[in-house]
Order: sequence, then structure tokens, then C-alpha cells
Amino acid sequence: MNNLLEFDVFLAHNSLDKVFVREIAKKLRRGRLKPWLDENAILPGEIIQEEIQRIILHIKSTIIFIGKNGLGRWQKVELRTLYTQCIERGILVIPVLLPGVSNFPQELLFLKEHKWIHFINSINDEKAIKELKLAIRQTKPTKKQSKSTSQLTSLKQPLKKTKSQQESLKSTKKATSHLKSSPDIANFKNRATNISSNNKPASVKLPITRITQINESNPASNRQKAKSNFTTGTSKNKAKTINNSGAWVLLNNNLFKTEFVGSQTDKSIVLDILTTDAEKEAVLRKLQPEHYNKKQIHYAYQNEADIVQVESILVKSVKGKTMFSITIKSYSQGQINGFTEMNINGFSADKIAELRARLILLNEAPNVTLNSTEYSHINYWIQGYSNSIKIEKCIFLDLWKELNKKIQTFLIHARLLAIFYLKMTFTVEHILELKLTLIKNTLSVQFRGQRKQYYANQEPALIQVKGDCLLNM
Repeated sequence: MNNLLEFDVFLAHNSLDKVFVREIAKKLRRGRLKPWLDENAILPGEIIQEEIQRIILHIKSTIIFIGKNGLGRWQKVELRTLYTQCIERGILVIPVLLPGVSNFPQELLFLKEHKWIHFINSINDEKAIKELKLAIRQTKPTKKQSKSTSQLTSLKQPLKKTKSQQESLKSTKKATSHLKSSPDIANFKNRATNISSNNKPASVKLPITRITQINESNPASNRQKAKSNFTTGTSKNKAKTINNSGAWVLLNNNLFKTEFVGSQTDKSIVLDILTTDAEKEAVLRKLQPEHYNKKQIHYAYQNEADIVQVESILVKSVKGKTMFSITIKSYSQGQINGFTEMNINGFSADKIAELRARLILLNEAPNVTLNSTEYSHINYWIQGYSNSIKIEKCIFLDLWKELNKKIQTFLIHARLLAIFYLKMTFTVEHILELKLTLIKNTLSVQFRGQRKQYYANQEPALIQVKGDCLLNM
């Protein structure tokens, strides 16, 4: 690409859906929007993936098209990376269901957290096109100034005063020159000096407006600031919220920031981790598999988790930093096989899963009326059957003792740890929402997850947990 211009929206799609995407791109251009479409933007001979990585830095929003042809090869490999970068940069993500699609694929359920647009009958759905344009324009600066911006401009620019106003100011200054300087008088002078062009009396007090500085050249930065202000909360409460772990990955009990995460055709996963931390380098080097001994580790990334086996580690130096390219693959022996859902002492399997989620996230013991034998039996199933992954108490408590001075690290680590235990104890198959808010020594949890579908004629249950976990116990 010769010129890296800013585009209003990036169009991520399966090439088999190109006819639909091309038509939508035309409609967006007619609405004076600038969509980025690969066939129009990439020149012959250029490497497609490299150009896509470069253009991500110059887009304001992203549409992820989901058609009846499913995910394309590019989407499977790059979609997670694209989504992560959009979240980290504050880029708006707009899922779009094309005609013939009524729901999200299982691997894209995380996109349901965003408001999506559905072309129900055809690509000429005017209502859907209108919604799409409005969504994209949330990131497009308008030419017309807002009321607060025009007030700010009028306050910054010196006002041209008429001759009579200047004479009035002179007389005002002369009349007050004998008074001693004080904060009240200074305020009075300022009001008298800044007379508005519509002769507003100096005694009228303008409302005090909190003005946030806006970086007009980078709307994505503005959205990131707004998001940051919202999630941080007020300084009085010192609340901090996280609902996405971004590019961070959990390997065993160690947190690393990834440069790239991609799935391979053999279902293996490649992690690229760049680090200058000697201790973290040592941890990663210890994972290097031996000829007859491949390491098994716990893995969690975004809303996915597994027990994996380290297949290989390639190490290289990039501008003085060490890059680890780690290939991992699901280790089936690390999970329980042949497990059957069943009712225990009148409690359904879904109810037991809910009680387990409450133990993991809130440290809640089962509040049930049973004799000691029945209670022990129920508690055994809640804590994790005869599986290698067992739960005896809330997973956040020990982590808080270690990381209570590093709040952001604690929240990211806690979220990924929760993802791992919720999935590896078979509490849920898919994480739909996991939001953690820390206020002082209390962690507020909001969770939704979908159970595995065991019966074709029965919809999988949803597990929902909302409450507070006291960390100092």
C-alpha cells in the first residue's frame, strides 16, 4: 500500500462472501464513508497479511462479517489477533450477520458481547444499512461543532470589543483601581474583561463545565480514554474494572503478554512472546520439550483455556529483545474422559455446575439443607469429581495475597485463572461474559457461561453468577 490513509472501517470477511461485502462497501461509500476492502487497497505483488497488519493502525472501526460459508482460512488464523488489537486500541467492533445466517458460530460467541447488525432478507436491507452507517459514524468526527466545543472555542479566542465596550471597560478598571487585590476582586475583573459579544451582563455566572481534551487526529485514542475513565471509576472509590484480558496469556501460573496468537490446521496454537525480563525468559526456557518428555502446562487466553502440551519452542533476538515462538497442543490425557452428567441427591447437573461456579468466583459454600453424608456427597461433586482439577475455595484469595500491590496485574491474572478453572472443571463450555471490578478489598463478579450440550433435543443451560468476593479472609 503506497499511502497509509485513515479509513472509517475495516471489512473483515470470508472471500466466499465477497459479493455481499463488495455491495455493502459501495453503499458505505455513497454515504461518504471510507471502507477498507482488500481488493481495492492491496496492489499486485504485495503480501496480503503484511498489508492487513499495517492498516490496522489506521482504521477507526472494524466490521466482522459472518456469512453462511462460515469462517474463511484468513479469519480462523487472524480474527482473534484482529479482535485483540481492536480492543486494545479502542477500535469499535461491529459484528454483521449476512443473509442466510441466524446465529453466531460457536467459535465466535464472544462477539455477541457487542451489539450486532443483521441483514435478515437481503443485502438491500435499508434498515440494516442505516444502522451500519450510524454505528460507523460514532467514530467519525462531525463537521458541525458541538455546543460544548463551540463554548470552549469562544472562551479561548480573544473577543473583538466595540468602542463603547472598550470605554466601559476603561471606566470599570479606573473605578476599581483603588481597591486592594483579592481573589473575589480578581474574579470580578475577569468577568468584566471577558464580556461576551451578545452583551451578557458581567453578573451572570456561566455553568462550570468539565472539558476533556480531545485528540482530533486520533479518534481511537479518544474512545480509549473514555473507556479508561469509565472502567477506572472515581478516585474516591478507587474502583477498577476488567472484562477482557487483551493480549495476555497465562501459562501455568505465569502471566505473559503476547505479540501474536494463531491457530494452525492441526489444531495447535502458536504464541509469540517478546520479553526483556530475565526471570520470565528463564520460565519460558524451562518449557522447552525434551526428546522423550514434553511439558504439560495450564493455558488460558482471552475466553479460552486448556491443558496443553508444549510441542516446540523457537527462540530468536529482535532488536535486543528475546522472542519466543511457542507451539502448544491440547493434551487430551490431562482431562477427564467419559464423564456423564447426572443428578445427585435431587440436584441437577446444571445446579451443581452453578454451585461450583459460585465456589470458584465468590467463595460460597453450598447453602443446602442436607445431612452430613448427603452434604459430603454433593460437596464432592461441586469440588470437581475425580478429576485432576479440583476446587476447595475461591481461586482469587491466594492470588490477592501475592498481587494486592499490583492491581492491574491482579485483575488480568484473576480473570484468566477464572477462565481456566471454569472450563477445566466442566462448569461451562463457553465463557459469554466475565467482568471483574475491584473496590478496596472486595472483588465484584459478573459472569455468564454456556454449559456443554449433552442432549440434541435440549438447549444447553446458561450459568449466571453475580456477587462479591471478600479477598481479605
